[in-house]
Amino acid sequence: MAVALVSGWILFREWNELPSVPASVAQSVQSEDVSILAEGKGANPGNDWEQSYVLVATSPDKDPVGAIEEALRSAGWATSRGDSDPLVLAGDRPNDRPDYGVAVQRLDSFIDSSCLEYEEICEEFKKAATGEGREVFVADFMPYA
Repeated sequence: MAVALVSGWILFREWNELPSVPASVAQSVQSEDVSILAEGKGANPGNDWEQSYVLVATSPDKDPVGAIEEALRSAGWATSRGDSDPLVLAGDRPNDRPDYGVAVQRLDSFIDSSCLEYEEICEEFKKAATGEGREVFVADFMPYA
């Protein structure tokens, strides 16, 4: 019994100390045309890392994906447009030997695919997006472990 408890504690501690994304990396999506509405962190036991989720809205007079891409590129991200739904944009930072990755999708796609795992984040993001009147996206930042 004691061995099982110790083993469980070690696994929990290792899972609890997963690699994560510094706030400065997650906030690199912010620019004059892209505003951060909310942030959240989440990990599931199947991952070797903790992901940072950032809810963003873009200026209404700009192409939303273009504005997010421009913000990320100006912060040193190598980006590419998503070629399949729900991904609209992906990227790595830095260019040569990436430490971090990002995937961007529309909020409704995030809600459809992630609310079972990240219920609290989804509820927070839904509240933050209410009444925005702008297109809203979720940038999912992850460390490369």
